[in-house]
Amino acid sequence: MHSTPRTDDPPVLECRDLAVRFAGDSGEVCAVNGVNLTVRAGECFGVVGESGSGKSQAFMAVMGLLAENGRASGSVKLNGREILNAPRKTLNAIRGVEMSFIFQDPMSSLTPFLRIGDQMCETLIEHSKISRDEARNRVLEVLEMVRIPAAKRRFGQFPHELSGGMRQRVMIAQALLCKPALLIADEPTTALDVTVQAEILDIFAGLKKHTNTAIVMVTHDLGVIASICDSVAVMYAGRIVERGAAEGVFYDPQHPYTRGLLRSIPSITDDPNADAQVIGGQPPNLLNLPKGCHFRPRCENAMAICAQELPPLLERKPQHFGACHLEVTP
Repeated sequence: MHSTPRTDDPPVLECRDLAVRFAGDSGEVCAVNGVNLTVRAGECFGVVGESGSGKSQAFMAVMGLLAENGRASGSVKLNGREILNAPRKTLNAIRGVEMSFIFQDPMSSLTPFLRIGDQMCETLIEHSKISRDEARNRVLEVLEMVRIPAAKRRFGQFPHELSGGMRQRVMIAQALLCKPALLIADEPTTALDVTVQAEILDIFAGLKKHTNTAIVMVTHDLGVIASICDSVAVMYAGRIVERGAAEGVFYDPQHPYTRGLLRSIPSITDDPNADAQVIGGQPPNLLNLPKGCHFRPRCENAMAICAQELPPLLERKPQHFGACHLEVTP
């Protein structure tokens, strides 16, 4: 596990009461509701939850990349500057320079008919106003930083000529070109085999060690969180239900949903004939959220109050927050 960076460091990213709503034929869906979090320089902050928990949409809002039917409210500050719903021109000047986003699918983010080096150089020249030779040297430097072998040869290749793991490395390299203060990675290891996953996570560990970049890791994989993150927020039905140092969340979880996620991780010591431990039921329909605690229909510890009141996210231990009516961890 990792120690949490000093809390007196100024935040790189600060979200307050962040909400994201989408207009649809069946009504308005609140995909993210009341998210508060702070990420500091040199910190790796993990955001974990099932599909539909709101974790990706929260950071699409941070980047100003919501779909046309989406709208965001609240506050998002990057190095103290309000950027939520900023004009497109402002965001275009910030994205890729002060903050970068690594998408889940590299093939949908890389231009298929441009060579890797050409599209990376174009990005760098556009944002940094440097010469082509300077851009080429910087691109090769970053390709080597993310451990792409034979970087000069890869520079001249097209995306389809690279493996999935190599394309993901290229995406990380492209995100780092302008030395951003904030790097957001959305499920960066999901489509990769376990060996390549470990290599990609090792690259992120190197970034943590050798740069002061604030990293947000958005994932459904608790193994990713455990291997690299200092702090973690657990999201369910659009809300953060637990937040704290990664070590505290893993070893002393303060929400039944977090405990369920941790129990569901298979172990080599498990009885191979035993049924896997899963969280029963399904995530709620965001158009028709249950009254009270949204996790109540799936919770083994549900009480009468859970059907009436949505529990607030409160500090249950020093710097460890949980949104649960249970006073004591069972």
